[in-house]
Amino acid sequence: MKTAMTARWLALAGGFIALASAVPAHAQFGGVVFDPTQSAHAVVQISNESKGLVNQATRIAQGSQTNLTLSQQLIQDIQMAGTALKIYNQSITTYNTIFNNLKYFNSKSIWRTAENALMNSSVQNSYGETSGLQAQLNGQSQNASTVWKIMNLAISGTSSSFWGNQIVGASDRLSTLAHIEAMDAASTQCLGAVGAYNASRTTNLPANSALNTSIYDTTTSTNSEVEQLNLLNISNSQRMEEAHAQGQLQACLAAQAAVNNMDKRNAASLTINDASYKLTAQASNPTYAGNESNTWTTYF
Repeated sequence: MKTAMTARWLALAGGFIALASAVPAHAQFGGVVFDPTQSAHAVVQISNESKGLVNQATRIAQGSQTNLTLSQQLIQDIQMAGTALKIYNQSITTYNTIFNNLKYFNSKSIWRTAENALMNSSVQNSYGETSGLQAQLNGQSQNASTVWKIMNLAISGTSSSFWGNQIVGASDRLSTLAHIEAMDAASTQCLGAVGAYNASRTTNLPANSALNTSIYDTTTSTNSEVEQLNLLNISNSQRMEEAHAQGQLQACLAAQAAVNNMDKRNAASLTINDASYKLTAQASNPTYAGNESNTWTTYF
């Protein structure tokens, strides 16, 4: 469009120039007289007008190009503004979603689990045979070793003659004594661990209750992002402490299992040793009547 307009203006200007450049003819018939001065002024005026038309056509063409460039720029600006508006609206929507989740985070009930109340142990003590056991189990005493000794039968016959000439690893008496001592150690440790665990649960009950209240609270005061992160950190810390306590209890169970295995192993060893002794005695002491006196003397 711009090229066609420019061509039309140039053609029109060229026509005026050609008209101005034409050589004037003298009058062939009477009545018409040619004035060269006036004609020259007319030619100059026409030439100037043609130049002005050419310049005007050029300015119009340049203006059209400028207007076209501005129009394109305006279209691009409008498109960019539309894109920016979409991004802004998306940002507003995201912000509102996050804000509402933090301020109105009220779906915490899905986390709630039923926690069994920790019951205090109740132990019968008719004649003093379990003195201190109930207090020990409930974390109200630190005398696990004393309590364990009260509840168990003491070992008698501990004179030097009873233990004399006993070889470790080859003595029924020493293995039985080791079993008893191992049971004493493991059981005392477990009584202390159970008492400490129950005592800590009682001590930490207010803190745990406060934490649960904050966790399941649906008001805005405990539902900011920072507050939620703090609650998560505290919960992780308490879970770690609970895991440590559970580890101590599991260690006690493992010790008890080892002691129980001791008892079974000693019984199996005793069975094998008795069988071996029986075979040896039968080979050394025939059961027929001629040598029965010696058999009865060494009978097991």
